[in-house]
Amino acid sequence: MTIAQKKKIMKKIVALEQDIESLKKARMEVATSGYSSATLSTTGGSKSFTRIDIDKISNLINDLLRELSQWRNLLVTGDTRHINTTVTIYW
Repeated sequence: MTIAQKKKIMKKIVALEQDIESLKKARMEVATSGYSSATLSTTGGSKSFTRIDIDKISNLINDLLRELSQWRNLLVTGDTRHINTTVTIYW
């Protein structure tokens, strides 16, 4: 794996980590505030959640954590067989 490819993977990892942290903050805001909704802007777009959507936020966080794990594994091993997301890496 080239340095350029590793940099691309690391950028993806950083973006996922930022999205996960933003979602965790939104989940806490929805769960603890007096408001009935929260709006979140991420690299994937803008989303609104209500108190009844806390499970959806948690599921999305778990999905992103799984994807993050896959990208980290790719960075360490270079093995793309276990990635559910379509990855384009130019060798």
